[in-house]
Amino acid sequence: MTSQSVPAAAADPVPADAEPAPRPANSVVAAVTLAGLTLAWLALLIWSVLATLAASTDGVLAVTETAYGLPAVIFAALLAGAGVGQAVRRVTARRLDATVLPRLLVAVVAGALTGAVAAAAVVFGDGRGGSAVTILGWALFAGALVGGTLTGLHRSAGLLTAAGAAAGLAVAVAVTVRELAKGPLLELFGAGQTAASVLAAQSRIVWVSALLAGAIAGVVAFGWLAGASRRATTRLPWPAYLVAGAAPGALLLVAELITRVGGAELLGLARSFSETDEAFQSMADAGRINSALVVLFAGAFTALICLGRTLPGRPDPDDPAGPAGPAVPDDPAVPDDPAVPDDPADPADSVRAG
Repeated sequence: MTSQSVPAAAADPVPADAEPAPRPANSVVAAVTLAGLTLAWLALLIWSVLATLAASTDGVLAVTETAYGLPAVIFAALLAGAGVGQAVRRVTARRLDATVLPRLLVAVVAGALTGAVAAAAVVFGDGRGGSAVTILGWALFAGALVGGTLTGLHRSAGLLTAAGAAAGLAVAVAVTVRELAKGPLLELFGAGQTAASVLAAQSRIVWVSALLAGAIAGVVAFGWLAGASRRATTRLPWPAYLVAGAAPGALLLVAELITRVGGAELLGLARSFSETDEAFQSMADAGRINSALVVLFAGAFTALICLGRTLPGRPDPDDPAGPAGPAVPDDPAVPDDPAVPDDPADPADSVRAG
């Protein structure tokens, strides 16, 4: 009786929306580290806002400074909410990450708690109260809540949002360095004694710094996803790198939306002091939108370039030697017969010879 081989059982298909399963220890450490960095950045910005408010004796100046720094603080709250949400998801992944509702609930609670602590730090840290501080507190809460919620919308959303948060943190640092070096940069980009030359130099600085920040964001996002892919020993599809590279710019746009909606009263108050304040706020609003779009496209493009550099190249069809391919094993079902020549003659020839 001829024995028949039993085919091996097919492996269970992997769901299309499944997030790679990194090694637990490494993924938790990476997520907790990111959460700590984003919280430290948010705390630094809150401290800066509180120091500015404490040093300001003029109510008009305090409102103007708060309105100018509001988008940056909300962006930091978004990053902190996303970082904390992903860290909590990683810690509770084995028990609560398998179904939609518990995963989303954990992400929302993590973002809400982060926002509540940040808002309390601003409101109680200032001590004087007022509408500007209250609006800032609510905006911080909203930013962190949205950032945390984003990590629980989809199984793969946590990893992509974490990569975007890491890249967004790099963007925030780059923008801060630009602001600290604004004086020398204005001279470098051609600012003169006239207001027109100063505005033109500022526009050049915004465009160039946004391109550089987007490139940095793309590299950081690619590095985060590549590390997660190595830990999970799986290859992520290329759209994941596109989304992660574009995520910092998208988060900047979300922060701008929260600023326009949640801080509308504060922005309106800052515009109402004079025509100069009105023009300054309008220019700042347009500049933030343009910068966010540049960061979005530059980050996505850079992440794809980094991914393409890691892919294996195709063999050259014009190369006569060609790459040495893997050896093809002999078919065990057809044993070698030494009596059969390598190039057997046609059977018809044998008949005619006979």
